[in-house]
Amino acid sequence: MYLTSSSSHISFKALSFFDKIKFICILYLSVWMTSPFLAYGTIYRIFALLAIGLWVFLEFFEKRTVIFKPTSYILLLYIFLFYTMSVSYLADGVSILIRNIQFYLMLFYLLVYASYQRKSLNILRPIVYINIFLFTIWMLTTYIALLENGHASRYVIRSGEEAMELTKKGVGGFTFIYSLLIYIISVLALIKNRLRYKRLLNSITLFLIASVILAMLVVLKAEYSTAVLLMVLSVVFFLFYSDSIQKNIVLFFVMLLIFIALKFYMIDILKMLLPYAEGTNYSHKILDSISSIETGQATGTAEDRVERYIRSWNLFLEHPLVGVWSFRDIGKHSMILDTFAQFGFFGGVALLYILLKVPIELYKKASKSNKVFTITILFLIIALSSLNNVSMAYGFMFYIFYPVILYRLEHE
Repeated sequence: MYLTSSSSHISFKALSFFDKIKFICILYLSVWMTSPFLAYGTIYRIFALLAIGLWVFLEFFEKRTVIFKPTSYILLLYIFLFYTMSVSYLADGVSILIRNIQFYLMLFYLLVYASYQRKSLNILRPIVYINIFLFTIWMLTTYIALLENGHASRYVIRSGEEAMELTKKGVGGFTFIYSLLIYIISVLALIKNRLRYKRLLNSITLFLIASVILAMLVVLKAEYSTAVLLMVLSVVFFLFYSDSIQKNIVLFFVMLLIFIALKFYMIDILKMLLPYAEGTNYSHKILDSISSIETGQATGTAEDRVERYIRSWNLFLEHPLVGVWSFRDIGKHSMILDTFAQFGFFGGVALLYILLKVPIELYKKASKSNKVFTITILFLIIALSSLNNVSMAYGFMFYIFYPVILYRLEHE
């Protein structure tokens, strides 16, 4: 059984006063990071910093504190942060530390996970349930806005009055859309568990089904092609993977046949889809894809993305040991590639270990019935870290939302 301990079922009511304060800190941080409504506002950010500071302060007094008794990945995290922050400050000044605040906030959740792993992840279950409810609200408000303006989620990431007005209406941007990928698979796992083992088709199950359908619609409507591709791949794998080797072989050959068909008829298929995408951001993606296939190289938005990946990769090859140090020259489009380019081989490997240690451990310790869930999330974590910039909300989704869902599945 995964993450068993003598205190594996500690409830919120049984917590001490200071543990309840820590719980409230994490609750606020999770809501602040995932709720579009709180994206802007100095007061919200001040409260977030106070919550982090208060949580860390109270963690000092824990008997088995991760501050003074760290696990291997937390110890490496300390070393990694000290080195990278020092190098960044020397190369680019204090401004780069402020710019990278989302990265540091993402890694903060590793501390939170390590702390509650020693007590019980069950303590954080109410936070996850509250976020499922809030996610559904923000998905609804985002979807309504996307029906009015298909580019609304893209406008949110721009600073300015328009972005602030959209977030006040509960419209999620880049971070929200990509966080939904982890959300979709996690909620699907809950639904699958409730239907398979409890055979419950009650109001809660129906709510979860409606929520995950809405999440898929939001990802499709937001028109982030990478997010759509990752969603389709992860959902198909999660739903159709089987314990039967024969069925998986059939699934593999079916996907292979689809790949071969797409390879030879992709241009015809894209041209057929083009009229249906007229007036949406997908029309530009389709035109870029057609041009890329015909010319044999990436063009348009895909060209810019690929160029940024290649830039970071080439910088790493030129400076493999210590990296270029400065943030200015790297591609700024891949958390992992950018780290290798900026801090060299050892910095990149350290980040990979820090990021993947927990999800790999969860995969190894999960029961057979939950293996496909854990490996699907592991795929998404690697993909999001490789293909996108840093997002502080990833920390909550990777190290709190997903592990707590898995903990619940393993202990039901």
